[in-house]
Amino acid sequence: MRLSSPRCVSSSFDLSSKFTCILAKIVDMNANGQTPRVGFYTRISTDEDHQKYSLGAQTERLEAFCRAQYGDDWRLHKIYRDTESGTHMNRPGLEEMLFDAEAKAFDVLLVFRVDRLSRKVRELAQMVDDLAKHSVVLKSITEPFDTANAAGKMMLQMLGVFAEFEHATIVERTKVGMEKKAKSGKWVGGVVPYGYQLDPVKGLDVNEEEAIVVRKMFQMYAFGRQGVHTICHKLNEAGYRKRTGQAWDKRVILHIIKSPVYVSKIRWRDAIYEGTHESVVSEVLYNKAKGILKDRAESLSGRRFDNGDDRLLAGVIKCSRCKSHMVGVSTHKKDRRFPYYLCSRRWNTRECDQDYIRADHVEATILQDIKAMFRDEPFIARVREEANKRLVAAKPDLEKEIAWLENQMTKAQGAIDRYFEAFETGKLMAEVCSEKVGDLKARVVGLEAERRDLETRRNRLELPAIDLETLTSFVANLEQLVAAGTNPQKKHLLRQIVKKVLVHDRHTVEVWYALLPPVAGHMHISEKVIQRHFGTLSPADVDDLVEGVADMVVGFLKGGVSSSDRGKTGKDAKTQVIQSTILEARRVG
Repeated sequence: MRLSSPRCVSSSFDLSSKFTCILAKIVDMNANGQTPRVGFYTRISTDEDHQKYSLGAQTERLEAFCRAQYGDDWRLHKIYRDTESGTHMNRPGLEEMLFDAEAKAFDVLLVFRVDRLSRKVRELAQMVDDLAKHSVVLKSITEPFDTANAAGKMMLQMLGVFAEFEHATIVERTKVGMEKKAKSGKWVGGVVPYGYQLDPVKGLDVNEEEAIVVRKMFQMYAFGRQGVHTICHKLNEAGYRKRTGQAWDKRVILHIIKSPVYVSKIRWRDAIYEGTHESVVSEVLYNKAKGILKDRAESLSGRRFDNGDDRLLAGVIKCSRCKSHMVGVSTHKKDRRFPYYLCSRRWNTRECDQDYIRADHVEATILQDIKAMFRDEPFIARVREEANKRLVAAKPDLEKEIAWLENQMTKAQGAIDRYFEAFETGKLMAEVCSEKVGDLKARVVGLEAERRDLETRRNRLELPAIDLETLTSFVANLEQLVAAGTNPQKKHLLRQIVKKVLVHDRHTVEVWYALLPPVAGHMHISEKVIQRHFGTLSPADVDDLVEGVADMVVGFLKGGVSSSDRGKTGKDAKTQVIQSTILEARRVG
């Protein structure tokens, strides 16, 4: 094979430089004197529009260097490309290059700069050692080193140190800039939160269509006391979707509820700063959701208490014999269902002989006691004030939800029309058109049902404010008011009032209430069945209780349960009759 004089990049080489160039040519040839096989490695960290040297530009410079260095006596094996950070080794192009080097598929690895391989000295040194083991020489076209000799390896490590220093400096400056931006209340970057859109001038700007869904999540979690699983299911069932068009999942909903960005705050690392953008939810609503989230995360009994179990006293009712919690079970006889509480130790290991106790009897007795306690006039007055406040606040959100639903229906109908037009012009097959139109029509039907439900709720909110007489009617029908609420709402209300229930046997139950005893003469249940203990609530607990009762009253008037939830308890017909009676009383008033 002809060994031609190497062509150097510069035309002003002295004798020493020419000798070095010839020596490099000889080193690059393998033991058989074959043409050197060269591999190119190129990398950028972000998109090419923001890079000084794109992947294509790096490749062109590498090819020019090879033509100047080797003339025609070289062969390109492969170009390895990556578009990732140089601070880690998990890069597809890099991994493929190291695999080929181990297989001795090329003799020389050429890079534009050494920091294209790695920005960490240790990783770079390890990589050079691995390449040397497989007889692969590493070269940079912009830096004077050659790993074929000791001096070149020393120079390489020095360049690696500077590359790592440069990277650390860039990261430090970027973090300082982002922290400064966060302290000034501006969005620091990343994925724009759901409920907002990014304005080039204002920064985060509220996206009203998405903000309605965010408010719905917070209200369901804070006021409805529904878990993220339930919220996720109901949103997907109602046709709501993420920005990507995919269904909601519990992880995303939980992240939204935890995020302070929705109350005009910016989180940077562990610090939270006041933001310049508009809030999506109120501070009160966010703090209430945050408190519920903390309670559920810290208390195992709290998580168990807020689950979907039908038994209202789950988590507070215990067996007096073994101190274990009692769980809800049921039996069936001639199409009738009989609910019971059963000691969990008896259920699991049969190590306790506690009696079964009828759940409906105990719960009914406790509800009668609560009804008597709620006849306190100052308490009723506070509930009335809070309920009316919440009814007024609910109107604008309902209007926005209805407008959003109508907009979605218009979009879906427009899509149906476009599919039909495509079918008529022969651009769409009949089968595909039928499938697409069928899905859209089903969505329109679901949206229409949701809109009717919201309009009914809106009409109820147009009635006069609740007066004391109307609220007294609510208390008189407390069982139906509770039945119309969501299960977490019911459990939360009872948990605030009933602190502990201890079962001695099927005829003796002790109940500890957090409220003062009612006016004499209002309790009609035998003391032999229920042994009662009373206490007092702190002002903060009373506030929480007032809000809980007001939530149930407002939910009752707005339609309480959704159309998909109705018909599950067997009491809905009676509940709706009582709703109608109370609503009529409001109209007359």
